[in-house]
Amino acid sequence: MAVKKRKQLVYLIPESETRSNHSHHYTAYRTASMMSNHKKLRVRKFNPAKRIHEWYVESKPPRYK
Repeated sequence: MAVKKRKQLVYLIPESETRSNHSHHYTAYRTASMMSNHKKLRVRKFNPAKRIHEWYVESKPPRYK
């Protein structure tokens, strides 16, 4: 029997920027209760590149070459 993951690592980028072109990112864990709600994680964090607080949303991690 396989055990389900309880946490999932997600990539957070500023809401106003795209995944391919963003100035800063954070990583966070989504717990099992967050995954059962089927909503994307949205957090207000400080962006040091712009020196303001912004909303960060969950996105796919970048592809490595």
